[in-house]
Amino acid sequence: MGCYLFLTPTPFQIVVVLVLGVLFFGKNLPDVARQIGLGLMELKKGLNEFNDLSKNVTNRYSTKKSSTANKPTDSSDEETEKYELTGTKFEPPTFSE
Repeated sequence: MGCYLFLTPTPFQIVVVLVLGVLFFGKNLPDVARQIGLGLMELKKGLNEFNDLSKNVTNRYSTKKSSTANKPTDSSDEETEKYELTGTKFEPPTFSE
């Protein structure tokens, strides 16, 4: 826990970063702030889309699992599910000379 305390910026460091930002970006500071804000909005939008996608996949898998759990199982259902989960078998390319 003490290691994280080392990584937190002090007020002096924050002031130095702000002064350097004004010196380097002075005239363009509003544009830089706008671009950072747009980038953060895009990042949040992408994270929300990823979370929605993962929830959909989780719901779809749990719904499929619960619907198959109530049915009596036979070997054809197990084989079909096995192939759906594993995909196709890899076949190496053949070389002809």
